[in-house]
Amino acid sequence: MMLQSTDKRKIYFYLFLFIILLSIHNINSIEKFDKFFKIKSINLKSDIEDKLNKEITNSLNQFYNRNIFSLSINEISNIFRKYNIISEFKVRKKYPASIDIELKKTNILAYYISDNKKIYLGENGKQIKKNNINYNPPLIVGDIKIEKFIGLKNNLTKQGFIFENFNKFYYFKSERWDLLYKNKLLIKLPSNNLEKSLSILKDIIEKINIDKIRIIDLRVGETIILS
Repeated sequence: MMLQSTDKRKIYFYLFLFIILLSIHNINSIEKFDKFFKIKSINLKSDIEDKLNKEITNSLNQFYNRNIFSLSINEISNIFRKYNIISEFKVRKKYPASIDIELKKTNILAYYISDNKKIYLGENGKQIKKNNINYNPPLIVGDIKIEKFIGLKNNLTKQGFIFENFNKFYYFKSERWDLLYKNKLLIKLPSNNLEKSLSILKDIIEKINIDKIRIIDLRVGETIILS
């Protein structure tokens, strides 16, 4: 996400002053005026890990001493678009010579294994190959389709489930899911009517003692199989 906020009155004033200087052909004044608008500070606010912050800061150094008028917000933003861990960024020109930047990282939802490596999946729907995770997100097993998983996550949240209570997600070619709940209860969902099935599942979990149940099978129409 990109946001540019400017004080239009300041811009108009400085442009007016610049035009006046041009009209009187005062080269020295123009040079001083140009220096006045060269970027002198870039203020970065971020919740991203220090190592990555340093890398981003080094990339931002190229913008020092650039004219704040000629430097586009999009040019700065292109740096952040390279990092899948970033879910949101805001860039603000602060006249006459500063840039304020705010970065927010995405939440890690789960991970899957590819070529014996962990690939993390962010809430922004992007794959993240390298990240310092301080907790164990759930594992996705199967030929993952990211949009399907994000849809499942959103439906679980909508039904009031605590996402962290799920330990594994098994995805099948028939486009259905098995969920491992609190590391002991296996939930078998159908290929269709996902939202309705999760609503039924919520009622079951809230109304009966699931401690002695190992499987809840919701695949067969209106039939609920507990075992």
